[in-house]
Parts: sequence; structure tokens; C-alpha cells
Amino acid sequence: MNEKTFALLEFDRLREEIGAYCLSPEGRAEFLRRVPSADEAQVEAWKDSARAWNFALDGESPPPFRSWPEVLPVFAVLRAEGAVLAAEELTALGDFCRAAESMRRWGQENAPDRAAAPEGPESVMPESADPVPSGEKSRRKETLALFQTAAELPDLSAACSAVSSVFEPDGTFRELPRLAAIRAEITAIRRDIEKRTARFFSNPALASMLQSLLPVLRNGRQVLAVKANFRGRIRGIVHEVSQTGQTVYVEPEEIVERNNDLIAEEFRLSREMAEIRRELTESLRGYCPAFQDAFRCMTVFDGLHAAALWGRKRGCVFARLPSASGDSGEFFLRLVRARHPFLRGEVVPVDLSIPRNTRAVILTGPNTGGKTVTLKTAALFALANQCGWPVPAAEGTLLPVFDFVGCDIGDDQSIEQSLSTFSAHMKTVSGFFAHAGERSLILLDEFGSGTDPQEGAAIAMAVLDALLQRGSLLLITTHHGAIKHYGYSHAGCVNASVEFNAETLSPTYRILMGIPGESRALDIAARNGLPPEILAAARAYLAGGDADVSALIQGLTEKHRELRGLEDRLHTEEAALQKTRQETEQRALRVRQQELALREQAFRQEKAFFLENRRRLENLVREVREGRISKETTAAVKRWAADEEQEMDKEYGEIQHARAVLAAGTDPAAEGKPAFSGISGTEKADSGIAPGAEVLVAPGGVRGTVLRRGKKNMWIVETGAVRISVPENALTAVSGKAAHQPKIPAASVEVQNAEESARPVFELRLLGMRRAEAEQALIRQLDLAVISGFKEFSVVHGKGNGVLQSAVISVLKDYPEVEDFRFALPENGGTGKTIVRMR
Repeated sequence: MNEKTFALLEFDRLREEIGAYCLSPEGRAEFLRRVPSADEAQVEAWKDSARAWNFALDGESPPPFRSWPEVLPVFAVLRAEGAVLAAEELTALGDFCRAAESMRRWGQENAPDRAAAPEGPESVMPESADPVPSGEKSRRKETLALFQTAAELPDLSAACSAVSSVFEPDGTFRELPRLAAIRAEITAIRRDIEKRTARFFSNPALASMLQSLLPVLRNGRQVLAVKANFRGRIRGIVHEVSQTGQTVYVEPEEIVERNNDLIAEEFRLSREMAEIRRELTESLRGYCPAFQDAFRCMTVFDGLHAAALWGRKRGCVFARLPSASGDSGEFFLRLVRARHPFLRGEVVPVDLSIPRNTRAVILTGPNTGGKTVTLKTAALFALANQCGWPVPAAEGTLLPVFDFVGCDIGDDQSIEQSLSTFSAHMKTVSGFFAHAGERSLILLDEFGSGTDPQEGAAIAMAVLDALLQRGSLLLITTHHGAIKHYGYSHAGCVNASVEFNAETLSPTYRILMGIPGESRALDIAARNGLPPEILAAARAYLAGGDADVSALIQGLTEKHRELRGLEDRLHTEEAALQKTRQETEQRALRVRQQELALREQAFRQEKAFFLENRRRLENLVREVREGRISKETTAAVKRWAADEEQEMDKEYGEIQHARAVLAAGTDPAAEGKPAFSGISGTEKADSGIAPGAEVLVAPGGVRGTVLRRGKKNMWIVETGAVRISVPENALTAVSGKAAHQPKIPAASVEVQNAEESARPVFELRLLGMRRAEAEQALIRQLDLAVISGFKEFSVVHGKGNGVLQSAVISVLKDYPEVEDFRFALPENGGTGKTIVRMR
């Protein structure tokens, strides 16, 4: 890589543009010294640092980076023994210390462990780290490395405090005790002088002799501006006469001594300030090595900050190295939606994918189609990547590290050097052979042009042979048909073209890999106004074989466009399906969460019911044992039991009704209709609803048998193995032939068992049981869960020596209706508790 390559690719311009985002002049100067590195480890270290800075800018605590004045000249003076820094130099040094200290504190506040921090600011990642961030873990790792680097900045807090204790931020001395007495004396003298001169302004007779009623300073002394014709009327020392001779500046006798006193005190103040600056300079001289270390790190941070700001404005990403595996393993170089940084207006992104087994891409197509821009974009991106900078492209961009980038672009003819266009090309290409190798990128624009087409093509193909033998990656543009054929007949070469829209007669700037392009000279000439008769004559001169090849290329291009359109549609559909799947999974998760919430609510309600009635049952048992039970007590207990049974029947009936609604696919409430759409209660009076009658339960049409009348116009109806409480207007009697038809329930049936012990529990506790007892209890729980439609419960077996845990796992593995089981979360029991899910 040389200055000519940098100039052709406008690398210096890119470096200047990014460097303009630096906050300090010295940081910018350091940034402009950056050149591409051929060391892959160095390149990845630079990019790791830049990525970490980007991540930090997006974090909760972005770096408090700020500018500082020039301090390198200050360091030079500070290193000179006996030299004293001026006030503005000390202030600049203080500003730098504050900037470095803010970064050091930021690093310490965010870095959890400084033990593994890297050695210097240029490498904020360990060498063994993966250069490609893969998820939040890599992102966090890179950012922590940056925190640690900042935390290891030299401690300049004492130097910062020393400067701040003497100088204000604007560079003026603070009100120091050792200066206070002198300043007070100066203030008193000035007031005395002002008092003495005030009588000249307040006395009308004296005031008429003055050109100005304000005191004037000459040579640091306060004087009066006296009219020339009155100079003898005011006794004193003449310091100056105006150019016109109309004004004489006189120091009155009354204030001569006081002016002398003022000058003496001001000299004393200046001498004291100089002594303070000398002492402060001496105290800071020992920090010279720390200042230099902090300066090196801060200029690197300035460059990282500039690259990050530029990259955000341009929509940049960090290119990755070609991977030996993974989705991008098949490509050696890949540009995804790449945009040359110096193209203005609406830029069409470039996509270029070069497979690993390809060493030469021969790009053909019409003029002004973007071929040269594509070459420049690829090479400029390679240089930017090897400086550790982001590139204006999309994720998926891959760039290897080259040790040589050679460019033969443009017309380098020179009258002074007697070089024609072809001679200039050959001189440039000849220089490539001294550097070309397996890690070289060589650009050859309009290769073989500028001389006889046949000879030029022959030389071009011979050069390609030599460069391919060296293993270089070649990007070539040409209009020679022979070189297009070369691309098909040589391994490692691939033809490509820039797409051309035949309808608008204009290029689309898209790269079509595998298809050679046409120059489209006739179409472009027609678009630019060449007369039709001349175009017709030109077409007649074209050989028939060339015309056939042209038609074949056009057909291939059209097929490629159709395939790309189909591929785009497939990608769109795939993205839509992916989105639908994600939405479905999210809905399923929400439903599952709602189900668990409802089950938890039901469990709490059962527990509350149990706790509420437990005392009443305990009192009843105590009365039975004590023989104090009476008929009234027995009747009260029966009434309570009947009320509870009816309440449970009512609640269960509502559940069954809701299931029937869902099974029928209707939602009467959503349509603004009553929850039950049967006939009115008056009509039911004579409809045959009575104990033992066959009825249909609306709206699902569930068949059942009426058992008895409940409270508040409700009926207890038996549907299969369950009993439900149903409003009377939701029942329709089945008469005649329909009454003898088989009953087909429209909703699922749940078995109710009268015994509390015959129901599964939400949490089965096996603690204290022997292995055999635990296995029997678990099998019984599983059987009851299957019968009751129980979907999930937990088993508490404890940890201990693992006997009960092993027994539980063994039973669950062999039970066919168990769908899945897992240990609970650590906060809910961990390995001492197993969550079981049934089919």
C-alpha cells in the first residue's frame, strides 16, 4: 500500500472526514496518522475497541468524554528543569487532567474487576476473545474491557486538585490567602486615587478644563485628559499628548505618590503570582510520565469517539473476518448494501459476494453502470476495515485483511514523462508483481484498453495468469469479449455484470454474479441522441455471432432478474411466516400464563374456603365427641352442607355453561344478547320441566336429566357423571321421540368424586415417607390426575440422600400419561421439588 493507492481510493479524504469528529486538535492529529495495518490481530484489536466504545455509547452510562486544549507544548516546557508554566498553560493542563479523570472515574464505576484489564489503550480486548460479537455476552465482555482500560488511566486527581485550587476554570487566579492582603491593599489604593481624582470632575471650574470626565490610564498610571490650552492650570506630570495636540494627559501631583504605591503593590502581586506558578509547576513536574500515558490513551479514545460518531451518522457496521464455518463460511469477501461514502444524492447500495474458491471477478457491463465505483468501494472498505473503522454497509459484510492493495484505475498518461494511457497502465501493473501474493487485493479498471484490442486482451490475460498463480484476489472491469471468455475457461474466475434496464436504457447499479455484461454502447448512444440511421448502420456492422451472444446474455440477464424476484418474494414470505410464528408463540405463552394465573386463583379460593369452614367443622366434631349435639345443631349442619353444595353446583354449572358456549363456537354476550337465549320463564311453567324430565341445556344443547329445583329459579341437572346448576330459562324439555334419542354431550365431561381423598392435589408432599410409600402415593396422584383432567402439579420430595428423588423420577419416566417433568426454579424449591405436566 502506498500514497498513490491512497490517493486513487480517496483514503486520505475518508480519514479527514472521520477525523473531523475528534473533539481535541491533538486527538485529531493522532487520528490522521492512522494507516491500514496488515496484522490481523492488530486490526481485530482496533475493531474490538471501536465496537466497545459503540456499545458504551448505547449503554446506561455512556463515556463522559470531552475535549481539552493543546497540551503537548505544555509537556515539553514541564520536562525542562527550572521552566515555569504560564497561567494559560497551567489552565490547559488542568482541563486535560479533568477530562482524563472523568474517564478514569467512569471506568472505575463500571468495571467490576480490574485484575484482568488489558495492557494499553490500543487493545481493550484480550487476544483470545472472539472478534465477532455474538449476542449480549460478547457485547458485555467488550464493554467491560473498555471500562477496565479507562479505569487504568493514571490517577491525576491530585494534579487536577492542585491546578483547580489555584486557578478558576477561565484561567484567573483564585482568591488565595497569600494574595488576599496584597489585593486588599491594591483595592484601597485605587479607591483613594479615585477619590482624589473625583474632585476634578465634581468641581465645575476644573471640569471645564478636561476633555473627558473619566479617568484615563497611561503607562499603568491614572491620568487626566486636559485640554491643551489649560495644561498649566493643573500641576502634575505630562505623560502623553494626543496626535492632534488638543489633549494633554496629565498626572496630577495629588495622585503621583498613590500611583507609585499602586504600581509597587501590583508588582508585588505579580511577583507573588509568579512564585505560586513556580511552586505549582514544580509540584506537577513529577507527573510528566503519567501525563504522557494519559495523553496516549485519551487520543485513542478521541479516535474511537470520532469513528463512532461518523459511523452512526453514516449507518455503518463493523466488517467481520471471513469465517471458516457458519452461515458466511462460503464467502471470502462480501459487501452487503455497501455505499461509497463520497457518493452524494440517492445512492444505490452495492451487494458483492465473492466465494472462497474465487480469486478473480471480471466485471463487465455498460459505461456509467457503476463498475469502477464497485471496485473503489471494495478497496476503500478494505483500507477502512484495516484501520479498525466501521464501513457504510449492512450486517453480514465480510472483509479479509490484505497486506497489499494495488490499484490501476483511471488515466495516468503524462506528457512530461512521455507516457500514453496504455504505457501508464503497464507501468502501474508492472509494479504490482513486486508485492502481489495470497493476501493481496488488486484492482484493474478497463483492463487491456488503450491499445489494439487483440493485443491488449492478450496482455491482460497473461497478466491475469501471473497474478492468479500468486493467489491474489483480482477485481477487474473490462469491455473485451476475450477476457469475458477467460472468466469461463479458468478455474477461480467468475464473470459478473452490472444490471441494465432495457426499458429505461439505464443501469440499475446492481451486480449480477455469474453473468457477463454487455457494453450496451448502441443503447446508450441512442439514449444520448445519436441519429437512428447511424445506429442502424452500426448494428449492421456487428457480426452475426456477436449478435447471437448478445441475445444470449440478454436472455440470461432476464432469467436472473426473474429468479431474483422469486427469491425476494420467498424471503418476504419467509419473514412473514417467521413473524406469524413468533406472534403465535407469544399468544400461546400469554394463554399459558393466564391458565397458570387462573389455577393459582382457584387454589387460593379453595384454600380460603377450607380455612373459612375448618373452624365450623372442628366445633361440630367437638360437640359430637362431647355429646352436646342436638336436633337444632344437626339441622343447622345439614342446611349449611346443602347451601355449600348448591353454591358449588351453581359455580360448576356456570363453568359447564361457558364450556358449552365455547364448544358451540358462539358468544351471546359479545353480540349484545342475554347470556341465555331460551324461552321466558312464564312459558317454561307449562313446558314439562320437573324432576326426572329430559332437558336440553342452552346454548350448546347439552342433554341432561332434571334432579330437583334449586334456589332462585335454578334447577339441578345431571349431565352424564356431573351435576350442574342451570337457570330455568336455559332449559328446554325434550318430549316425544326426541326424549328417547341417545344423549350426546356437547361439552367435555369431568368426573366428580364425592370423596375429598379421591381428588388430585396441586402439591404432593412425600417428605418422611419410605420409598415404597412414596411410589404408591405418586402413582395414585397420577391416576387421579388422569381421571380428573389435571394437567400440572408439583411433587415435594426434598433433597436428602436422593432416595425419594430417584423414586419420583423412576415412576414419572414409566408412567405413559406424563408428558414432561422438571425440577422447580431455585427460588421455588430447586432440586427438592419436581413439576409434572400431564398429556
